[in-house]
Amino acid sequence: MSTQIWGAIGLYGGAALAILSWWFSRRIVKKQRGLDELYEHIWQKSRSISWFITLASIYILFSLVIFGVEIGAAMVLAIILTVHLASWGITGMILSNNMNMTKPLKPSRVKFGISIVAVSLITFTVLSIVTGNWWFLIASIPPNIIGLISALTPEKNNED
Repeated sequence: MSTQIWGAIGLYGGAALAILSWWFSRRIVKKQRGLDELYEHIWQKSRSISWFITLASIYILFSLVIFGVEIGAAMVLAIILTVHLASWGITGMILSNNMNMTKPLKPSRVKFGISIVAVSLITFTVLSIVTGNWWFLIASIPPNIIGLISALTPEKNNED
C-alpha cells in the first residue's frame, strides 16, 4: 500500500511541479521578450527530435518483448513517457544553448554526448528489466551527467 501512495505522490507531484516550472519559466522568458519565432522554432524542432527518440525506445521495448522479457503496461508507458519528456527537454536545452552561444557547439561533440546518454539509459534500463532490480537505473546517473556535460560544453581552444 505504501508503494502505491508514494507512486501517486510521485506521479501527481511530478506533474504539478512540471506544470509550475513550465509556467514560471514562460513568465520569466516573456518578461525578457524571449517568446519569439526563434523560441518557437527551437522547441518545435526539439519536439520533432524527441518523437524520433521515442520511436526508437518503442522499438527497443518491442524487441525486449519479442525476446521474452515480460514488462508491465504501466512500466512500458512510464519508460516511453520518461524517454519522450527527457529527450524533449535535453534537445531543447542543446538547441537553445547552441543558438545563444557565440561559438556554436560542434555537432560531433553533441552526438557523442547524446550517444553516451542513450547507451547508458538503454543498457541500465535493460539490465534493470532483466534482473528485476530497478536500483540499476541509479547507476546510469553518472554516465548521463558526463554525456550531458560533453554535449553542452563548447570545446575550449588554446588560441582564445
